[in-house]
Amino acid sequence: MITCPKCGFQQNDTGECGRCGVIFAKLQTARTLEPPGPASTDSSDGGSSRGEWFKCAVLLALLLVLGLVLYQARKGRDLRYSPGVLVNSEPRQIIIRNPVPWEKNSRLIVPLADFSLQARVLSKETYHFDSVADISPIDLALGWGPMSDQKVLDQLEIAQDDRFFVIASIHAKPPLPMNILMANSSNMHMLPANARIEKSLRSLRVGELVELSGYLVGVQENGQWTWVSSLSRLDTGDGACEIFWVERVELLTSPKRL
Repeated sequence: MITCPKCGFQQNDTGECGRCGVIFAKLQTARTLEPPGPASTDSSDGGSSRGEWFKCAVLLALLLVLGLVLYQARKGRDLRYSPGVLVNSEPRQIIIRNPVPWEKNSRLIVPLADFSLQARVLSKETYHFDSVADISPIDLALGWGPMSDQKVLDQLEIAQDDRFFVIASIHAKPPLPMNILMANSSNMHMLPANARIEKSLRSLRVGELVELSGYLVGVQENGQWTWVSSLSRLDTGDGACEIFWVERVELLTSPKRL
């Protein structure tokens, strides 16, 4: 007697099921040829996790190296010159006695002084997210007199961040007294008068010699003063920066570069 593996009917072994008609030999061959089921995997495979972690670590290292390369390349593009003062003139300022304000982005811009200067670009920083970035997207650190001299600048570190400007000596003793360095440089918050001026400011390179003109201004919002320019080049600290409404940008002829 044999039991049909398909329908369970018991019968004599005749090679074919008398109920369902299946041929036993063909059924056995078909089952032999069935592909094996998927191999079981251990979901807690530590090797796979370690491999993913290693890939992330390598990617992070590559990004850090790329950032360093780009930073060094940017520094390499800064313009350098032979030693010597490149800008002899100081900024020119005339106080406005009866200012006529104008509006920009729901703020009142009040001109405090006619202002112009020739200077060397010491540093440039752009802003996108602070409360005044919509009217002042760029800060320029500018230098004149000894702060336009390559010999002096090579002994200093100059940085901008969070609307502030920092000068630090590379050596134990600065090349000149710090009050002289600060009096011949300033961090200026740029308020471009239009899109063309903004594009010109954004295109400036560190080291370029530039002439800028416009107004030192104060900014009012909802009837309150929210930002007021310094009117002195000798002050330092919070409030010492110039808030500069820029109406003209002109590159000056540069001396021979190194």
